[in-house]
Amino acid sequence: MRSAGARAEEARRQATERLLNELSVPALRHAERVFETTDEAADVIGDAFITAWQVIRDGGSVNLGWMLRFVDNKRRDRDKRDRTRDSAMPLLVSEALRATVAPDADLRIELERVLGWLTADERRLVELIDLDGFAAGEVARMLGISQAAVRKRHQRALEKLRALLHAAEVGIEVGDDHVA
Repeated sequence: MRSAGARAEEARRQATERLLNELSVPALRHAERVFETTDEAADVIGDAFITAWQVIRDGGSVNLGWMLRFVDNKRRDRDKRDRTRDSAMPLLVSEALRATVAPDADLRIELERVLGWLTADERRLVELIDLDGFAAGEVARMLGISQAAVRKRHQRALEKLRALLHAAEVGIEVGDDHVA
């Protein structure tokens, strides 16, 4: 007779095998419809299977609905991240900091100086979300704080950055779509 642990392990193995055999094709088709490129879809499905395996390992269950929601949630997270990154101030800061040779070096230096006035925590949030493109949930996991705290602190950091730019008379209007 097999032990309870061996039976549980066999059940997890069968669940994982079923997951791969039954859900991979419809989940991938859905991901390909939701994302623009096959590479993006494949990456999300890879993440879904890793997470699904963890759920099964921890005694949970995964079905097609779970997989499709996972894909949809990843798309929503990406869209939120893109909307945040596309807002006027983060775009401006991002372009200024990423430029290896800024057309206006004085402006780049001034922006970096103003960013230096943020606290280390504020600057970290601006860099992670606006420059590196992480979603608030990802940053929350990295920093070990709630997603709501990340959003609120990020919003405050951007408000402070706007005020600092204005006070420094950098000459940039929020809403400008380029660094000139």
